[in-house]
Amino acid sequence: MNEKIIGVLKFALVREREGMEFYRNKKNDMKTPNVREVFESLEEMERAHVNYIMELIENISRGDEISLVSIPSPSFFEKRTKEEEKGIAVDNIMGDLSVLRTAYLIEKDFADFYKEAANKSENAEIRKAFEDLSTWETEHKNTLLMVHNELMKEYWGDQGFAPLY
Repeated sequence: MNEKIIGVLKFALVREREGMEFYRNKKNDMKTPNVREVFESLEEMERAHVNYIMELIENISRGDEISLVSIPSPSFFEKRTKEEEKGIAVDNIMGDLSVLRTAYLIEKDFADFYKEAANKSENAEIRKAFEDLSTWETEHKNTLLMVHNELMKEYWGDQGFAPLY
């Protein structure tokens, strides 16, 4: 049973490292200051997830009791204010929108993976760890969608376009 859990956690660890690297590599390419700031924060949050999962793997491998240390909810996202993105070229906004969409899909995949792992976990502590990870990734996903939608509206405004919905 522990081998199965460790296998799932090792897969999760690889995925979290990939997410961290994605944000690290993309943050400097972002032309929109808000997006760059979000990616910097997400890189740090994914790093915290990596450390959390590594600790879980170590505890389970040693046969220790699993102690769940909660990662605080990111106050950065709650306090973030919308900034005007004036002076940013339309092509740059479109590039940032594309990367934001990719980031959203990455976080959605993470959230779905952890939710499914939680649903399949028989151990209550492991289930709780996966549920926490799913919640954190869902928060990331929702924030990315919000930033994407704000930037899209800015782009539409720059283009003199207003959708019917």
